[in-house]
Amino acid sequence: MKDLPQITPYSRSYYFAWLLVIYTVVVVAWGAWVRISGSGAGCGEDWPLCNGQAVPLNAPIKTWIEILHRYSTALYGLLVLALIICSRCIFSRGHPARLWSILVLVFTLTEALIGRQLVTMKLVDESTEIVRMLVMPLHLINTSFLLFCAVMAAESFRYGDRARRPISSELKKLGVLAILALLLLMTSGAIAALASHLFPSLSLILGLRKDLAPTAHPALRLRILHPILALSLLLIVPYFISSIKAAAPSQQARLWFNRLGYTTYAAILIGTATLLLLAPAWLKITHLVMANILVIVASLALFHTYRPTPPFGPPFGPPFGSQKR
Repeated sequence: MKDLPQITPYSRSYYFAWLLVIYTVVVVAWGAWVRISGSGAGCGEDWPLCNGQAVPLNAPIKTWIEILHRYSTALYGLLVLALIICSRCIFSRGHPARLWSILVLVFTLTEALIGRQLVTMKLVDESTEIVRMLVMPLHLINTSFLLFCAVMAAESFRYGDRARRPISSELKKLGVLAILALLLLMTSGAIAALASHLFPSLSLILGLRKDLAPTAHPALRLRILHPILALSLLLIVPYFISSIKAAAPSQQARLWFNRLGYTTYAAILIGTATLLLLAPAWLKITHLVMANILVIVASLALFHTYRPTPPFGPPFGPPFGSQKR
């Protein structure tokens, strides 16, 4: 019987980093619930306080939904600082874990600034301001980059100082196209979610009529783009996955691109159900969580493309690192 891997500072930091990734998804989902439940203005225009208070006693439920989201993001900031400390204590200067941890902090700060602007500019609840159509996609893209950096930081703890693998020009082109497609899909998704929130419909036919009405809000006019782009992936994904697998440098990378394909199909299925069932709250949250899982799997596929396969363990097994010098 083989000895079980010893729990080391590397493995503890690795598991902690992945818990942070999971917590990122939880915070993002709770933020979506703030919008869906109409609690965005629960604290008025105050930020970071809530109606001038740190703990608003005897406040309505919408206020508590908003303030708990703010506290969860404040805790997230503290956890990110802990991740940075871990990376600096374990690895030497210039190590990728240090860089990715700092980038997690950067996108955490920009996320907080975007949240602040949403509150102070009153771009919450039933606001139909055009600028909200710009801020909401920016909000989603920023959280996606935050999640991406958190995944890269976590995996960097595992791989330690192992050398990077060179990436072919063909693989780089495919990767850039995939990133652009994902960003376009997320931008259209954020606009579609905003339109569904502001202008709910009793049926698909009535919703389509709203979209095509001459006086329709721009968010309604653009809403149709998201399902069109998502369904077009059904034709593109098989070709993309087969092409990128052919150029992938290792079995580990090909495995993650396979998973990326399956995750994309699952996201499209959930999105289709959300559309057909007229976007109930629980499906909106599920759809967003699935989009976050898609980002995580895409990040792992990228990481394992330019990093060699670890010397032992499953994809989420014990880390391989080297001490700070």
